[in-house]
Order: sequence, then structure tokens, then C-alpha cells
Amino acid sequence: MNRMLKQYIKMFAQNCVLPVCYRLNCRGPVQPELVIFADAHHNSRPENMRLLYEALQAKGGLEIREMYLDYQKASAGAVMRHMFGFMKLYARAGCVVICDNFLPAASCRKRKETKVVQLWHACGALKKFGYDTTDDIPRQYHGNVFRNTTLVTVSAPQCVKPFASAMRLTEKQVRPLGVSRTDLYFQENWRESCRKEFYRLYPQAAGKRVVLWAPTFRGNPGAPTLPALDLKAFQERLGEKWLVLSRVHPHMHEAYKETDCKMPTERLFPVVDVLIADYSSLIFEYLLFDKPLVLYAPDLEEYEKKRGFYLNYGAIPGYQVKAEEALADAVMQEYRTVRQKCPAGQDCPDMPENDSRLLRAKREQFLEAYMSGCDGQATRRIAGYILRTEQ
Repeated sequence: MNRMLKQYIKMFAQNCVLPVCYRLNCRGPVQPELVIFADAHHNSRPENMRLLYEALQAKGGLEIREMYLDYQKASAGAVMRHMFGFMKLYARAGCVVICDNFLPAASCRKRKETKVVQLWHACGALKKFGYDTTDDIPRQYHGNVFRNTTLVTVSAPQCVKPFASAMRLTEKQVRPLGVSRTDLYFQENWRESCRKEFYRLYPQAAGKRVVLWAPTFRGNPGAPTLPALDLKAFQERLGEKWLVLSRVHPHMHEAYKETDCKMPTERLFPVVDVLIADYSSLIFEYLLFDKPLVLYAPDLEEYEKKRGFYLNYGAIPGYQVKAEEALADAVMQEYRTVRQKCPAGQDCPDMPENDSRLLRAKREQFLEAYMSGCDGQATRRIAGYILRTEQ
């Protein structure tokens, strides 16, 4: 089924079928204690929701219902049953929590007593998305996939305007409460569990420096592509002291399942020594770990022209390289500069003093601008909003 036909089916369900189901179930009052966690991209609770779910569960006094189904892999009948089941609960829920596009939540005129909290799965504001690019939402699609959103949580005040634009929301609906998932990054027991899992899966990594290539896809989710990179040749250029791994965007996992790393990207952050990325929002959260970053963007001009950015790409504090043959040298140079020579609070012995301080300042300013809400307390603030202890 081609992408355009799928869009028309989505529009029909959103505009005709689901609103009727919702209205038929609006006879009783809204139940403030009913909280629904829903997602159309996973068959079980997404990691983006875990901490908030646990925080609300611990509070007690709430009826929490979970509704997850990967619509891409499920049958048409299973998808419709999931949608109808959600709409029945939605009609009387006090709060709905989602973390990605979720068509059923936007398919009707919701009751004003119901909150829809969009956790969104990305930090920062890098590449254009949503309604700011036709790669995500085609012009022929009618209806707002973010309709009914009460709150979108973002990682810093700098991200408010881009998210409001991409989602066609007011800036009051976008708040820099932080990204719940990143609270884990401040927990040493979580970091240690990541390290143990990694070395259990990759015992050959012991004593080596780990470099991870984590590119985002190009084009639209229906037909994604990646830039060319010969990982075998790249490994040979780096030498035996390094281990090269890849972790592609979820839209590409199926195509790369034979060679892709088995762990989720965020669980690799405590382990990797250098990250190679391009236009993915994972750049922002990775920089919380204060590790070397290399930006491999051979198609930068084309990508910027076609999709565009919310920031100056040159402001990202990482070594930028476009040529594949120069990538190994870039990785080793960035590792020496950031990891070995520039520990926090010190100057780099092999760098001019001004350059060392500028590098550190650039990283600190970037994190303050785009990640200031990710301080280990984001989940508490979001839970407070849902429970009305913080407004």
C-alpha cells in the first residue's frame, strides 16, 4: 500500500469513524483519576514513558490504563480494535499521555476537562519536523495530528518556538519542563546497568575504545535512506584499538537488523567513547555525558536545503566532516581533544589556552540553550502538572 493511500485511510478514520465512536461514549462525566498511556509505535510501554508511569503509579489514587500497539506491524483489524478501545476510554479520561504522533487522540473535539500530554521522544530542536516539512506530513493530509494537545514537554526554553511551529500549537502549550526519559542519565545505577549489559553482549569491546555511528534517516518514514559508510573499511582505518558499531534510526532497523547494535541508542551513551551522528536529536542528550562528538554529514547542503534546521548547524559542539575517508582521523582527533586532553574544568595541554576555553564554553552554552530542562527532575515536574501540583 503506497504512502498516499495510507494517508487517505488515516484521514477517513480520523475525520469520520473515530469521532462518532468518541461521541457515543461521552455520556458519563470525565473521571479525573483515569490516566491513559497510549502509543501506536510499540507493543509494550515505550522507554519514553517508563519513568512518568512509575511516578504516577507510586502516587496512588489513579486508575492507569495502558494501550500500546505497533500499527505498522499489526493487522488492519487489530489497529481498528485498538483505536476503538482507546476512544471509549478517551471519552471519560482525565489525562492521556503520548510520546509520538498518535492519530486517535487528535481525531475528535475532546472534552475540555481532559488533558493530552505529549512527552515527545526527542530533545532539543535541530532538524525541521512536523508541519514545518513535507517529509513528515504531506500537504494533501487534512487534519492536525497534534490537535487536542494540552501540553508538550521540551528540553529547554529555546525549543518552545520550534515545537509550537512544527505542531501548529501556541507557545503556551509548549513548556520546557524537560524530557522525562533523560532523568535516567543522572542515575549511576542506570549507567552501570548499561555498561554491564553492553560488555555481556560485546565482550570483545573490553579494553577498546567504542565508536558508535548513529545516523538519522533521509526522506520520509515510508521510504527512508541512509548516507553511505563502509563500516568495515572505517574499522580498518581506526585500527584494532577501536570497536566500530552502528545503531540506525528505528525506521531502518529491519533493513539493518543483521549488523545493527542490539542495545537501544540511549543505553549506549554511558559506554561509547565517540559518537558519530548527523541530524538526529540524540546529539543533544548524548552531550549531557560530556563525550566527544563527530558530525558526519556528507549531504549537509542538500539536507539543509530540502528539510532545513531550527539552528545554525555550525553551532553544534562537534568535529564536522563530510568525506568518508577523513572520518577516522576526525574521530581520533575529537577523542584526543575532548576526552583525553580536555577534562571538565581544565585546559588542554596540547591546545592554545584560548582554544581550549572556547571549546568548553561552546559545549556549556549549547547545553544551557537546548537542554537546561534536563536536570534529572523532569519527571517530577511533569507528574506535578498532571496531578495539578504544578501548573
